[in-house]
Amino acid sequence: MLTRNILKNFAERVIMSNPPEMRPPKAPEHWDQRFLSIARNIAGWSKDPSTKVGAVAVRERRILASGYNGIPMHVNDDITRLSNRELRLQMTVHAEANLICYAARHGVCLNGATCYVWPLMTCSQCAAQLIQAGFIKVVIPNFVMPLRWQESFETAKLMFIEAGVAVSSIPMSGPIEPALEGCEEELFDPLTVA
Repeated sequence: MLTRNILKNFAERVIMSNPPEMRPPKAPEHWDQRFLSIARNIAGWSKDPSTKVGAVAVRERRILASGYNGIPMHVNDDITRLSNRELRLQMTVHAEANLICYAARHGVCLNGATCYVWPLMTCSQCAAQLIQAGFIKVVIPNFVMPLRWQESFETAKLMFIEAGVAVSSIPMSGPIEPALEGCEEELFDPLTVA
């Protein structure tokens, strides 16, 4: 007991002596926000000069696999290819597809998992792959989606509804729903995307 109090007092002094800029950022309160934040960090690994997308597969609050958009491994991703938009789009593997490939290469079952995608809704091609891999939920941030991909996003949404895959669009700041803060229940309508 004495040791615990000594350690607690020491920890409090260390925290109080560190200026705010030295303290780690406060983690989001909700698990969906946490995993979307991880997908955002993974998106930063993409070399794509215009669109950086990250995806994380999670089951029971454990990360199973991750992926980001980019040219396939063992294929040269030099600046010449990356700056040629038409060629880059033909060669790029989307984040969700990269995630599925990684899991397959390493023998990770994705059946029953949730896919967190940053910052865009899943396209129709990736939606088909997520359905085939057995995902039961897709979570995206509630950002305004670019109009140029709207048709693909709408098709993906319809495919998810038909396949029974829940889609949640959540805010990235503040509580998801203040009345339910800290509650471990499902907080979203499984068939709507805001």
